[in-house]
Amino acid sequence: MKKIYSLLIGLMLTIAAQAQTLNVVIGDVTYQYPASQAGLMNYSDGTTLTILDKTFSVSDISKMYVDASEVEANSVNISYNGTSAKVSIAGNIASYVNASVSGAHISISQTNTADIDGDEITYILSGTTNDGSLSLDGSYKCTIQLAGLTLTNPSGAAINITNKKRIQISVKKDTENTLTDGANGSQKGCIYSKGQLQMQGNGILNVTGNTAHAIKSGDYVSVKNLTLNILGAVKDGISCNKFFQMKSGNVTIKAVGDDGIQAELESDDTTTSETDGHEDENSGNLYIEDGTLTISVPTTAAGGKCLKAEGLARIDGGTITLNAAGKVDTSDSTDPSYSAAIKGTNVIINDGTVGITVTGTAGRGISADNTITTNGGTLNITNSATPTTISSDVKGAKGLKALNIALNAGTITINMSGNAAKAIRCGDGTQSSSGGGMGPMGGGTKWTNVTGSYTQGKSDGTGPTLTVNSTGSAYSSSSAKAIKAICAVVIYGGQTEVYTKSSGAEGLESKTSVDIQGGKHYFQCYDDCINSAGKIMFNGGVTVCYSNGNDAVDSNAGTTGAITIGNGVVFAYTTKGAPEEGLDCDNNSYIQITGTGIGISAGANQGGGGGGGRPGPGGNTSSGNTISNAAQGYAFVTSTISYQANRYYTLADASSNNLVTYSFAASCSSSLALFTAKGMTKGSSYNVKYSTTKPTDATTEWHGLYLGSTHQGTTSVTTFTAQ
Repeated sequence: MKKIYSLLIGLMLTIAAQAQTLNVVIGDVTYQYPASQAGLMNYSDGTTLTILDKTFSVSDISKMYVDASEVEANSVNISYNGTSAKVSIAGNIASYVNASVSGAHISISQTNTADIDGDEITYILSGTTNDGSLSLDGSYKCTIQLAGLTLTNPSGAAINITNKKRIQISVKKDTENTLTDGANGSQKGCIYSKGQLQMQGNGILNVTGNTAHAIKSGDYVSVKNLTLNILGAVKDGISCNKFFQMKSGNVTIKAVGDDGIQAELESDDTTTSETDGHEDENSGNLYIEDGTLTISVPTTAAGGKCLKAEGLARIDGGTITLNAAGKVDTSDSTDPSYSAAIKGTNVIINDGTVGITVTGTAGRGISADNTITTNGGTLNITNSATPTTISSDVKGAKGLKALNIALNAGTITINMSGNAAKAIRCGDGTQSSSGGGMGPMGGGTKWTNVTGSYTQGKSDGTGPTLTVNSTGSAYSSSSAKAIKAICAVVIYGGQTEVYTKSSGAEGLESKTSVDIQGGKHYFQCYDDCINSAGKIMFNGGVTVCYSNGNDAVDSNAGTTGAITIGNGVVFAYTTKGAPEEGLDCDNNSYIQITGTGIGISAGANQGGGGGGGRPGPGGNTSSGNTISNAAQGYAFVTSTISYQANRYYTLADASSNNLVTYSFAASCSSSLALFTAKGMTKGSSYNVKYSTTKPTDATTEWHGLYLGSTHQGTTSVTTFTAQ
């Protein structure tokens, strides 16, 4: 006892004289007290020693010594070295941290930290081990700093945190850290936190999950600044409850067995929408605000998604590259799950650059249960997924799929090469094949109880730049489509270019109606450029439709106004020949001219005049070429006009005033042509002449249409008197 007492006196004098650090060692755990903090030490009954608020059993103390080491307040240093590990605890928090060491496996229980000026404890991990871990329990916030750590736990999680408070994992600048867990364990992730998990720092963190997820949180996960590489996971790369947020950084996720990042709802808490500052939020939302994110879902992942949100998936910025190659999950035969780049109840893209590649069978680019909205940014989707048949239904790939789609702004490019693929698919309803659903044609598919909407652009005429290329063919009974909407389609503005290559591959199909109110739109399709079971209305904007295998514009509404030319411009032609038309609505008398727009069509004369030769329930087999109550002059020219490419045709009045100039992408023989334009009046004479000189003064030039030009033709093509 006297020896211990003398040692203490000596240590105290040394600390006081040299302002050094007292180290109290218990096994592999060292408590470090700088001279400025050690204060009065109470040595009682020869059995206990109290330093600050920490009481030690003397029998547990391996040794005590003084050195010149610097101690950072509020810190715990954990150093791994092969099969062993050392823990050093700053003296000011010694009473709040209980640590035990078994080989290189560290268990820590943390209690109150309220007495250290509201600061939190930081655990600093470094070193290397192939058989170690960190387990942390407690009820207060803390930080885990990774400062050059290679940690493998062959029998469980590398880091296991049962503390339900906010845990910050900070990756030290200029360090690389690698965490790996064991296979066939019971852990939920290589990194597991029962509470909130904030991941940040300017270093590199590599994580592999060999049993389940790479990173799993029972609360939210946020990522900021750090370079995070998920090298593999049996399940998700990152899985969390409540919400996921990426503020910045560089995240790469690959070789996952399920989803890249998944945000779920916490079933034990009240569901919320997005909250101010995400306080007490339980939304199942996924937010990408900035940074670089790259996720690849391999072919082995059944129904795997790169980004999956039980609530909203929102992209506000950053550079996102997503590759979805997973196969179809048919474990629930009534509800198969397809690989997708992004899946959410709602998906919103406000900004950023999103590049999506889909190769998984019948895979989706972006899929939403409710609504997909684009308000800006750049979105590129390349989907080469092949179709499949499930329960006798053909399932083809999709670029965008949702009940509602609102393409308000942004630059959107969708390239689809798979058979039976749909670049855009929206709306829903009850489908039957009992006939009578396609106007006077009869016999087609009928949709009732239709829900959903498709809008493009805004009411001020602005909108996205949308480009769709579909090169796939039909598969079984399902054709490839560029845009297929069960619901009504309203196009307010923006710029559209749509290209299809195969039979049945229509450019824009709606089972309800199509209303174009603004913008500029071009369709070059093998099949119908625009097809609708209901009305097709050109109430604004400029639309050019060129089909080389079917009708350019085809309405099956079977009623007056089936095709309506309001104040919009439409140039529609087909090079297929009989019986396909430029404007087909089964009877030319169904066409309505309600405004001062421009309508130019060229194609064959179906059934002797307007396509009446398709009898069916309610059908009209007449070939009427009279439009009732037309708001301006028009003419149907049924004599053959041989249009040639590289010629510029000008419709002019008797005074040679240019009403419109147009040209063709390929030669077109027309036996039924509609002409109407602002300024045409009933009983007046008009002519069409061509020249080989392209107009240079058009105020609007769009895929063969030249508006506002003074260009004049030189060689007569046809003359007519307006009705």
